[in-house]
Amino acid sequence: MEEGRIIPPLERHYGALGTHLAAQHAAGVTQRTLSFGAIEAILGHQLPATARSPLRHRQWWRSDNAAYPHGWYGWQRVGWTVAAVDLAAETVTFARVGR
Repeated sequence: MEEGRIIPPLERHYGALGTHLAAQHAAGVTQRTLSFGAIEAILGHQLPATARSPLRHRQWWRSDNAAYPHGWYGWQRVGWTVAAVDLAAETVTFARVGR
């Protein structure tokens, strides 16, 4: 982290997931399925109810949704996208984009 840099609130909340996914990529992993519980353990807090909502989860997990910019800090900025969400199993599959 740069000294004196102000960390945006969403980066504080979701940046740990980006760090985790970046480490996965460094280890050669290009696809990773995580349970909601594992994501919450990585983040250090619970996911919002919207992430589990049968009516709204698709919007929350979309990578291109400006209304939910947490995706930028959680996975997009390190080159990952959400490939699948299984609400019943409470899992999310992330896939590496590009190189």
